[in-house]
Amino acid sequence: MKDLNKALTYIVYVGQLGLDLIMPVLLCLLLAWLLDGRFSLGVWIYFVAFFFGLGAGACTFWKFYTKVVMKGEKKANKSKDKIHSYSKHI
Repeated sequence: MKDLNKALTYIVYVGQLGLDLIMPVLLCLLLAWLLDGRFSLGVWIYFVAFFFGLGAGACTFWKFYTKVVMKGEKKANKSKDKIHSYSKHI
């Protein structure tokens, strides 16, 4: 039963990742379609929207990766570990 839960969790992760990557692109292309229909901007607006959608998809992928794969772990800041006082510079 434990393996089934783990397998279903990974299936949900894959589905969520797919939606995180494709939805920003589709929404940006939908916005481009609406702008093109309303203001007759031309075909170039689709290319701009596609690249903005890819950027947004990359951002959501990075958030997913840091929350799920890295489990929200933060790197220790090494500069805070070293405390320098007046007489101890090294």
